[in-house]
Amino acid sequence: MYKWLLCLAFTMTACSRGSEHEAPEIIEVLAIAKEVQIPKVLMSNIEAEINAESKTIAPVYLFMPLEVQFVTLTKGVLKTPNMIFKLPKGGGSIDLKDVIAGDGSFYMRFPNEQFENMSEFRVDLLGLFYISNSPSKKIDGETFGLGCGKMIDLKKSFSNLQEHKFLKLNTTDLRYLFVAAGRYVFIFKQASKVYLTQLTITDSRYYKELCLGADF
Repeated sequence: MYKWLLCLAFTMTACSRGSEHEAPEIIEVLAIAKEVQIPKVLMSNIEAEINAESKTIAPVYLFMPLEVQFVTLTKGVLKTPNMIFKLPKGGGSIDLKDVIAGDGSFYMRFPNEQFENMSEFRVDLLGLFYISNSPSKKIDGETFGLGCGKMIDLKKSFSNLQEHKFLKLNTTDLRYLFVAAGRYVFIFKQASKVYLTQLTITDSRYYKELCLGADF
C-alpha cells in the first residue's frame, strides 16, 4: 500500500512546459451525475460533526460543480495535450478512452482556481475520499492500486492535487487504470451546509480489468 501511495501521491517530477502553458481545451460535460453516492459511514461522520456543533440545525446538502484537468507529459499520450473537463453540479464521470490516445505519462489534477474563494466564505474541506474500482495489480514487482472497494481519505493531499506537477499517471501495462479508476468524493462544509461533488474515473476499453459488479 505504501508503494501505491508513493505512486498515487505522488511522484513530483517536472511537467512538460509546452503542455502546461498551452491554453487548455475546455470540455463541458452536460450529463448530470445520476446520484452523488456517499458511503453510509461518511454520511454518519458528517452528520455527527454537524450535530456536535449545533444540535438544533439539521445539515443542508448542496451540490457543487467540479473541474478536472489532464496535461500531457509524453507527446502524443493524450488526444489533446491540455484539457479541462467541467462537470456540472454534483460532478460526473470521465471515460479515459476519450482522453488517452497513446503510450506515455500524463498528469491529472483538480485546478486550484475553482477552490480559491472557499476560505473567504469559510468553506472547509471535510474529506476527499477515493474509493477504488480496480483490483490491486503487481507489475514489475510493484503493487498498484488499493483493491476493489477499498477507500482512502486524500484530504491531506488536497493542495497537492491542485498543482500542475502532481498526480503523474503512466499508461505502461495500464498502470494508470489501477491507480486512478474509481470514485473521488469531495465533501465541504460551511456551518450547517454540506457541499458535495464527485468524479468517477473509468476506461470502458478495459472494463474487464475493473471490479465486476461494483456500483460505479
